[in-house]
Amino acid sequence: MHVPGSDLGWYAPRRMYSKNPAPSPRAGWPKRRLAASVALLALFALFALAARDSNPDGISIVAVTQTSEAGDGGSNVASTATPEAVDVPPRPDNPFAGGVSVREYLAGGRANVEECLPELVQAWDLPEIEGERCIHVDIDGDDEQELLFLVSVPGEPQPPGEVWFFDDAKSEHRFMSSARALANAILTGVSFVGDPVDLTGDGRPEMVISSRACEGERCTTSLVIASVHHGFLEDVAPEGVDVGRAETIDISDADGDGLVDIVARSERSDDPEAGPQRGSTRLVSWNGVRFTWRDQADPPEFLIHLVEDADDAYRSGDYATARDLYQAVTSDTTLRDWKAEQGQRSGRSELVPYAYFRAALAARGQGDGATTRDLLEQAAEHDDSMHGTAAALYLERLVRGDDAPAACSAVERFIEQFRDRYLEAWDYGYANAEHSITTLCR
Repeated sequence: MHVPGSDLGWYAPRRMYSKNPAPSPRAGWPKRRLAASVALLALFALFALAARDSNPDGISIVAVTQTSEAGDGGSNVASTATPEAVDVPPRPDNPFAGGVSVREYLAGGRANVEECLPELVQAWDLPEIEGERCIHVDIDGDDEQELLFLVSVPGEPQPPGEVWFFDDAKSEHRFMSSARALANAILTGVSFVGDPVDLTGDGRPEMVISSRACEGERCTTSLVIASVHHGFLEDVAPEGVDVGRAETIDISDADGDGLVDIVARSERSDDPEAGPQRGSTRLVSWNGVRFTWRDQADPPEFLIHLVEDADDAYRSGDYATARDLYQAVTSDTTLRDWKAEQGQRSGRSELVPYAYFRAALAARGQGDGATTRDLLEQAAEHDDSMHGTAAALYLERLVRGDDAPAACSAVERFIEQFRDRYLEAWDYGYANAEHSITTLCR
């Protein structure tokens, strides 16, 4: 029996063996059991009396631990030793590998967990970070607070970083995992995204961690979604999710389904080679089985972006929507012409006949032959443009009896003669979709 606070440790009564064999395996058993019970009760009374004498109020709480029969007839009782108090561990050459030694420091009881380990931060000379360094959260649903600690090191422009996950104090701050291990990747520019929140609807919170890396003006921001939704700590972020130049990352119910989403608002690049940019929001949401992501673009500001919306609808097979959007391009006079703003030939001069041509293809996909011909004729009226001339050739081939693939091949051979000029007309920077000769009428 173990008495908390006692310096006697564990008491295990020793079994006495007789030299003379007993006549029966159970002979004398009641007497021996009675004697042992009396001895144990007497010892228990002594310990209780000692505990009461040391307590001025005369009240003591004694933990009684049940013993179990061992193979040798002895009494074995399980015990958890009190962790040894240790000082702040020395900083290793690779601080990201110091999680285990920090766990021993936490378990020893000398660490100021509530104040986010200030002694460790000072001793390891960890640089300041934006946002929180520590998150206290019951991430595994056991009603005890786990500790998430962000490890930072110097570095430019995005310093390497890491997050350690430690279990609660009752579990002696067991080292659970790290953000790098969960993501199976090197992380840089690490920060916590908002507060822990239940993203899956299972009653347990997830913790979102962002990692940002930039090469010049081009940046990527990846996410780690730490969760025990499936019963163990893992990263449940969707494969390859990137929130780009995320200006802000919020946690809110953006789609009104009752579950909060990760809402990443894009940031526009200052790189002139990016071309005209369009604001957008990327939503990362739980669909009941896993996380998925989708983009919500802002309304077009430049004409090229309305063209891209029409192209997206056409590629998806939504010919009705594509046709409406292409025809909106042909009549628009309000959206900005990025080419003209750059001092180049007006982009509208090619985008409008392109839109007529593509609207005709959408009408053909709907089985509307009359409108197909009408739209091709309107495109052909722009005979000073590449797309207008291409539309006229396409119509000519259809009229003489060629099928659509043969007419398209004729158009591609025609445009191939001035490939460089064609590609230059479609050069709207790397932030926008590419257009090739083979995507015009296929």
